[in-house]
Amino acid sequence: MIKKENTHTIINDRKSPGIRPAFNRFQRIDMLVRSFVPMLFSIFVILFLSIPFDIPGRNELLPAIIVSSVYFWSIYRPKSMPAIGVFFLGLLIDLLNFTPPGIVILILLIIYGIGVTQRFRLVKYNFLLIWLIFSFAATGVFLLQWVLISAFSLRIVPYYSFLFEIIFSIGIYPLLSVLFTWAHQTIANPAKV
Repeated sequence: MIKKENTHTIINDRKSPGIRPAFNRFQRIDMLVRSFVPMLFSIFVILFLSIPFDIPGRNELLPAIIVSSVYFWSIYRPKSMPAIGVFFLGLLIDLLNFTPPGIVILILLIIYGIGVTQRFRLVKYNFLLIWLIFSFAATGVFLLQWVLISAFSLRIVPYYSFLFEIIFSIGIYPLLSVLFTWAHQTIANPAKV
């Protein structure tokens, strides 16, 4: 009887590993897709707002949404928003919106650097303080963008669009933060499999 039980156990052990790797494969694919949700959202926003629709303020809204997205995800899940991904987001914006090359890349990497280097401090703060820090960071990077574009143009460009970018980014961050927090806890969470 002992031999039969061992034989039965061996047969069952042979069948169960065949089922488990398939489940693990789908589980890994699901985790991978969930980890790319922040990048996919940002790419979708860039592509959608780069289409020449007659949306008022779309040129100012695009950087505001992307800067907010990079800031949030670099604090709460930097693996889902890696530096190389941020670089390519900036490159995509530069290519699709015909901005001087490298400026959007630079401002996104600065925001990313602020979020990643200060993330352990920022996650301890309440939302209002995180929003205040974001407001200062966004104001700084959009002023830098204005200075760099003025330098590339060899003239002082009007500051109105950059002022709107600052206002849009500060104003839209709380709304996006609610959406990103929900996504962080549900669809973008690789641990929720």
